[in-house]
Amino acid sequence: MTQEEAVSHWRKRARAEMKAAQALFEKQDSELYGEVLFHCHLALELALKAAYIREKNAAAPFTHDLNEIADALREESIKFEREAFEEITEFAILSRYGDEEWHASHATREKAEEWLSKTQKFIFNILP
Repeated sequence: MTQEEAVSHWRKRARAEMKAAQALFEKQDSELYGEVLFHCHLALELALKAAYIREKNAAAPFTHDLNEIADALREESIKFEREAFEEITEFAILSRYGDEEWHASHATREKAEEWLSKTQKFIFNILP
């Protein structure tokens, strides 16, 4: 696989995860808002990895830590998102492993809607 093919693959995957997050949100099912957060994180991870491959001409790192990937990139505007990346990374983990209390207080319609918007903006800026 060429570098451009790899970048294209990761871009498509990022956009597909964004579509999945949006589709789950549109179901308006409170049990799915945690999944929306998870898919937003995954969309961001894949977009950052596409940017990494494009910039470094190397395989993307084996990590789910958005800040680790962002720190390796030259694009300074991406690095300014540290707190946001930490929050969505935590949400991605806790959407899978968090308890009922976490889901009730964090996996909400409002948080899912907020992160859909943020993720769309990030991906628009990360992916050409």
